[in-house]
Amino acid sequence: MLPVLSQKDTFQLDKDTFSSNHLSENQLMDNAGKKIAQFIIEYLHNPFNQKVIVIAGPGNNGGDAIISHYYLKYYCINSELLLFNNEQKKSWIFDKYSIDEGSIQLYNKTYNFDPECWYVDGIFGIGLKRNIEGIYKDVIDKLQDCPQVIAIDIPSGIFCDSGLMAGTNVLADFTLTMGYPKLGHYFNDGLESSGEIYILDIGFKPLLNPFKFIQQIEHDDTINIFPEFPENNHKYNRGKLICIAGSSGYTGAGILAVQAACKTGAGIIKIIIPHSLNSIFETNLIEAITIPLLDHNSGSLSNENINDILNEVKWAEVMLFGPGLNSENSDWMTQVLSEINIPLVLDASGFKPLFEDTLNINELPLKTILTPHYSEFARIFNIDIKQVKENPISSVMQIISVLDGRVLVLKGATNIIVTSEGKVFLMNNGTSALATAGTGDVLSGILAALIAMGNSTDDAALFGPYLHGECVKQYKNIFNSKGITAAELQDMIPYTLESLN
Repeated sequence: MLPVLSQKDTFQLDKDTFSSNHLSENQLMDNAGKKIAQFIIEYLHNPFNQKVIVIAGPGNNGGDAIISHYYLKYYCINSELLLFNNEQKKSWIFDKYSIDEGSIQLYNKTYNFDPECWYVDGIFGIGLKRNIEGIYKDVIDKLQDCPQVIAIDIPSGIFCDSGLMAGTNVLADFTLTMGYPKLGHYFNDGLESSGEIYILDIGFKPLLNPFKFIQQIEHDDTINIFPEFPENNHKYNRGKLICIAGSSGYTGAGILAVQAACKTGAGIIKIIIPHSLNSIFETNLIEAITIPLLDHNSGSLSNENINDILNEVKWAEVMLFGPGLNSENSDWMTQVLSEINIPLVLDASGFKPLFEDTLNINELPLKTILTPHYSEFARIFNIDIKQVKENPISSVMQIISVLDGRVLVLKGATNIIVTSEGKVFLMNNGTSALATAGTGDVLSGILAALIAMGNSTDDAALFGPYLHGECVKQYKNIFNSKGITAAELQDMIPYTLESLN
């Protein structure tokens, strides 16, 4: 797992590195400049026949850029340094490093940006606190028309913690982040603007407790999570899962969730459904057992079904509740959810009692995974949706105590996972192809199957979304990168499990 730092965390790491005499500020900047130059040489195609223009702003980010220009020239790269004013030349950097005056340009309105060149963005770093204006905005706006840009630490114009844009921002092909990734790389405009992120080791003092920070989940973290079973095995060893999902017009959600659970490996699955929809579910779910309950052709479950549901639940070890449920009356949902005592995956329409305040989170089983998207999250926890979108990390942090040991998977371009211990993890191995109807139902089926097979809610929440995202990548490698349906996504589960394990 990889720590992901906030602006405050990064400034503290700088301070700890300097104050402990691990490295001085000047040494750290020298390491940064050298590593940037070395990256350009190693990763750019035919670098000695490219022209590189290094744009240096007024702060430490600009200092790293200036030093990188020095090393690029030292390594015989055709590099030009673009400054904003002559005051920048008074920096200690120009006293220590011999920089050819002929390689320096001062920006003015007539300066011509060449789209054939590579640009190194050292205008602003993580310390940005206000919207960009004036000459800096002019440069960044023009830089947006240049297709080959390398950003230092974070694209200029992106706020470090939220990923929001400061009026304008650089669009980078590569972002070279110092030491550790930053929160702003994974959200909002920062996610769109960072390009491929590379971490440069510039010699920071090691973190004393790296696990106190938000962590990014990597491939190696998932390898040993998926359960293994002996050869002498049978379906009841692989878990008994009951699913309450689907209603008239929304049968596909329940079908997708159950199919995903089957393909993930749950041993035996029952699905409780309205009787009038039984033929649809029977036709599409060959492996699962349907439990049709009286619905008077309404196409949805109701209070009349509560006792039957609770009796069926006694058989199960895990419940999946919510995909495709549609009922005007949520009383039956409230009573069922408040009386079960087995692990629960709660999704989609299953959140209705929480929306309507007929059920509190602390009435759900302690072993619960909630899987809302941003809008559902905002309604569950009564937080303004604008706040959730603009700063999802801050929004999640303020509700950890409310979860009180329950697990959260907040679905987005970057998933945010809160474990039962209140630790926060990020996962962004998916693609925009997941933004189609039904893919969330597939995820809920995966999660429920993992718990049924013996995983804890924490491990299921860490492995399930990773598997979900990797299914898209497998599909892209085998078929195409343009899009994927939820049905195609769940078909990839067995192949992806094989590749991950």
